[in-house]
Amino acid sequence: MVSEVNGRRWAYLKRKGFDRGAVLLAATGLILIGSRYGSAYIQDLGLNLGADLLGVLAVLYAIRPFLNRAEARRESVLERFDHKDFITRADDAQRRIEILDSWMALLQGGYQRPFLTSLREALERNVEIRMLLLDPDARAAEQRSDDLLRRTNVVENIMGNLSSLHDFRQGLPENMRHNLDIRVYSTLPPVQMYRADDHMVVSFYPVNMTSSNATQYQTSPQSQLGTFVGSKFEELWDAHSTRSLGQYREIVIKVSPDEAEQLYRTQFVTVERSIYISGHRIAQDHVEHGVAGLPVRVEQSSAKGEIEAANSYLFHTVSPASERYLIVRDLFRAKYGHNRHEVLLQLVEA
Repeated sequence: MVSEVNGRRWAYLKRKGFDRGAVLLAATGLILIGSRYGSAYIQDLGLNLGADLLGVLAVLYAIRPFLNRAEARRESVLERFDHKDFITRADDAQRRIEILDSWMALLQGGYQRPFLTSLREALERNVEIRMLLLDPDARAAEQRSDDLLRRTNVVENIMGNLSSLHDFRQGLPENMRHNLDIRVYSTLPPVQMYRADDHMVVSFYPVNMTSSNATQYQTSPQSQLGTFVGSKFEELWDAHSTRSLGQYREIVIKVSPDEAEQLYRTQFVTVERSIYISGHRIAQDHVEHGVAGLPVRVEQSSAKGEIEAANSYLFHTVSPASERYLIVRDLFRAKYGHNRHEVLLQLVEA
């Protein structure tokens, strides 16, 4: 139920909506103009922030009619996300479950076991499950950490979620895996969404607070708000920068020591936009001449398997005595949960 304070806040926002919208629109225009002429870092940051502000504008105008109706139907507004209620609704789902979030508290603490149990039972009923979580390698993950004043380790939470989902998926029979699709996206969305059939819960990404602790709006996929949020989900799902869970966990390396090209699928991490791979097998295959300086090609593809780009690199061996080795090794541990990366190779642009 919406508190009296929340009621006054929304009344104020409705009165001031046009002025706030004009200010946000002007700020967005300035940021996008700056992103066109600034440095590479400023361009990336500007485009990301500009897209976020455009999303906020769209959400404000999409949700306003819903808020008006919610004032007369207050049971549609909750003070925070009800994890147990969503698990129950997942238990009852017959067609689809869809989740859009940075990371899920449902995969942590006491919620994890009943949630995964409900997902497995849903898959047994041939329910289609699609999940979108924030890519921990994306700058947007650092941006969200800043929003939370660095009090929450966003990257670690996402990595933990993705590791749990990988283990869960690996434990499923082959005939059940095709209905479970997990992807990671690279830009902050305007909303959080949890859907089970025709029940949808939507929230925002407030500053200084996780979205699950913010006000939640219960609606249906057919409502104006539900239609808007559903379209954002589909846009992110099909975005070129969105990766599958498999692509997040493994990279395909094509090594060309001579005319014969060798293909490797290996684990990797990203540090400051540099790619580091687990190179034990590659080093063994090239022990005679070594791996340093070997030409490498990496094809970047979308979650749908479409080739987006092909980049050329050279191998650089990371010294176990270096500080960088320790940083990369710890990231491998966080991402994969083990320490079997004696040989770490950096991909250096050719």
